[in-house]
Amino acid sequence: MKFLRESTGFVKEFNAFDAFALNFSFLGPAAGVAYPLFIAAFLPEASWTLAVIIGSLLMVPVVINYYLLTMLIPRSGGDYIFVSRAMGPFIGSVLGMSLIMAFTMGFPVLALLEVVMVITPGLQSLGYVLGVRGLISLGEGITSSPLELFAVTTLVIFAVFSLSLSERLYVRAFRYLTLLQIAGTVFMVVGLFTVNDQPVFTSPYVNLQTLSLSSIFVLSMFAFTNAPAFFAGEIKRIKKSFISGYLISYAVATLFALLLVIGIERGFGKQNYINYVLNGWSLPMSTSSILSFAVYAFLNVPYIVVFLAISALSWYVLYAMINVGASSRILFSMAFDRLLPSFFAEVRRGIPIYSLIFTLTLSMLFNFLEVYLSYSVSFAVDGLWFVIWNYLIVAIASIKYGKSDRKILITSLLSVFTLSLVVVLTVLYGLLNSSFGSIIFQGNTAFDLATIIVPPMTGTVTYLISKEIRKKQGIELSEIYKEIPPE
Repeated sequence: MKFLRESTGFVKEFNAFDAFALNFSFLGPAAGVAYPLFIAAFLPEASWTLAVIIGSLLMVPVVINYYLLTMLIPRSGGDYIFVSRAMGPFIGSVLGMSLIMAFTMGFPVLALLEVVMVITPGLQSLGYVLGVRGLISLGEGITSSPLELFAVTTLVIFAVFSLSLSERLYVRAFRYLTLLQIAGTVFMVVGLFTVNDQPVFTSPYVNLQTLSLSSIFVLSMFAFTNAPAFFAGEIKRIKKSFISGYLISYAVATLFALLLVIGIERGFGKQNYINYVLNGWSLPMSTSSILSFAVYAFLNVPYIVVFLAISALSWYVLYAMINVGASSRILFSMAFDRLLPSFFAEVRRGIPIYSLIFTLTLSMLFNFLEVYLSYSVSFAVDGLWFVIWNYLIVAIASIKYGKSDRKILITSLLSVFTLSLVVVLTVLYGLLNSSFGSIIFQGNTAFDLATIIVPPMTGTVTYLISKEIRKKQGIELSEIYKEIPPE
């Protein structure tokens, strides 16, 4: 049976820098190290610099595996395409719908992180250097009221979707925001290296706390290295772009992460930093965010503090923009494969418009549940979910592509090993160390279980319903999946 593939409406709008920007921002070195550095306060015997190095090395096979896969199958839809073409429509449907649910449940998490890690310390920093007490009070007040917090996270989500209403707007906004983030991160590194000159503690021994912290760096940053795959069919000059998008961006983001961590140790000292995180300091700025420590060196230079506060707004906004683009392209691909209604494949102004609307609707529902009603997802469950249900499944599925490229067989097997190791390290030490476990597993237990069970169930139901409907229409789903492109 042969199916007609019409033009999708997608255009090749992304260039090599855009591919770099997508992955650099998905890794997000400033945002990526913020949470692990907070967790580091509960792992006093861990070597921070070694944890960054080990975490980055653990994911090198995953980076190369994605690079090779995307070169082999440069189609928008990324992980859904890789898995569905290797493992069939059922597993493809489970992975695709699971990712949609995960991305939409993740929007409130990112919006909340934008508030806690950027907006609150940003307002406090501005209030302090500008002498405006009201800004300090505003920063403190946002997180104390569920209604105010819900209102701000709603504004963040709508801002992200507004920047995604056309592909041209999306690409331009992404370029400028990435450049802003890079410039801000450079200023952060410079500031941290000019505060003081404390000894940097790097134990020559790799202990369990260091390994556990390295797994947190993976879950918070280094695992998120597949952004170009979701936009692959819209990227020009794929060989050059994918080298920039995967290999160069990963190396640059890793370097920034390492410099930020060394800068914190050098500027404040490990024990001082841990004390500040656990007990606060005399300044009216939150110590839960690296942003507060980064502005410390510039408290006498208000213009730089303003710039750092503005540039930090890009941290989680860019990450959320990738979630928008990725989820809409997965929905588009599934619709083109007849798993979802055809209107999800309708493209206007270069974006799947109804897929975007559907994603926004689900995101707002989860924002109400997670932020206003406080059904929060724990960090460990959120991070481990992506590693197990996304990256590990892609690594297993990519073994089949080893027939086309033997290098993929090697990288896929190594990826399965390193991803499994991260899962074991996180869960094992979370159970052995109660203070560490209580932090990373902090969240609503019932909602955590729902986030684990509901997404794959949604994918299963989607497949069973689609199979019956298409069968009545005389379409056999398995035949569609013998073709590679959904575009």
